[in-house]
Amino acid sequence: MSDTGKDLPDRARAVVIGGGVAGCSIAYHLAHLGWTDIVLLEQHELTAGTTWHAAGLITSAGMADETALFLSRYSRDLYERLEEETGHSTGFNPVGHVSLATNPKRLAA
Repeated sequence: MSDTGKDLPDRARAVVIGGGVAGCSIAYHLAHLGWTDIVLLEQHELTAGTTWHAAGLITSAGMADETALFLSRYSRDLYERLEEETGHSTGFNPVGHVSLATNPKRLAA
């Protein structure tokens, strides 16, 4: 029996270990692919470990790598709709940023 007082299932198509941003993302995306028998195991509270201590910044500025740029934009779009989709507050606050050129090379870029 789990700490929540609920029995864990005997079988699952996927068992995700860790309820940080990576584990929650894996479970979320598997569910969006139609998987219904997913178990997410977390020792304490969801996102209470390393994820909780992260700054939570998302930027696409200055990314030359197309994969990193795609992932950044995908993440931003996901966070913008996640609260409405799930009904859970994410605390996401898109505020933007400003980068200043501090030398001639950066000014020319």
